[in-house]
Amino acid sequence: MNALHENTLAPHSLQLLLDFLRTSGSTVSPTEAADAAIKAWVAREKAGAEVLHGYQWKQLFLPDGTRVRMEYLEQSYFARVVGDQLIYGGASVSPRAMTLAIAGDGRNAWRDLWLRMPGERDWVNARRLRARATERVNTPPPTAADALTSAAKAMGQALTAAVTLIEHVDHQSSTVLERRTPRNRRVTDLLEDID
Repeated sequence: MNALHENTLAPHSLQLLLDFLRTSGSTVSPTEAADAAIKAWVAREKAGAEVLHGYQWKQLFLPDGTRVRMEYLEQSYFARVVGDQLIYGGASVSPRAMTLAIAGDGRNAWRDLWLRMPGERDWVNARRLRARATERVNTPPPTAADALTSAAKAMGQALTAAVTLIEHVDHQSSTVLERRTPRNRRVTDLLEDID
C-alpha cells in the first residue's frame, strides 16, 4: 500500500463521523474525535478488547445503556438495556413483552417504541432504526471507484466555488477602482492640500 492510501480516512467513514457529530450536538472537531477514537481503539486492543454487551432485537442491536420509551395514554414508560437484557419494571423482557405489559394486545413494538442509544441526545423510532439497519445490510460497501468518483465530484465543486470566489473578488476590485477614478469623483470629494 502506498503511504497516501494508508493515511486517508475512507469517505463513508468520514461522513459517518460528521453525521454523528452533527446529530449528537458535539462541539468536538472531526480531527479531535478521530484522534480520541484511535486512542480508545488502541487502548482497547492492548487491554484485550472486551465483548460488547447489548440486546439483539432481530436485525437491530441495542448496545448496553440504550434507553427505550413508550408513550401510552399521555404517559411515558421507560426501559433500559443492561448488559444483554432489556429491563422494564425490574424484569428482563422482550420489546413485544414491554408493549404488552404497558398497553395490552394490539400494539406493534417497532412502531410504538422509541430508542435513545448511548451517546445520542435524540429519541428515534425503532421502525426507523430498523429501516436504516436493513438499508446498511443491503447496501454494498463503496468501491475504490466510488471513492474516486466522490473525491472527483468534491474537487469539481471546490474548483467551481474557487472560480466563483475569484470572479467575485475580481469584480469587487474592479468596481472599487472604477469608483476611485477622477471622472467618477465629485468636486466635494477632493480634499484640499494644506501647506
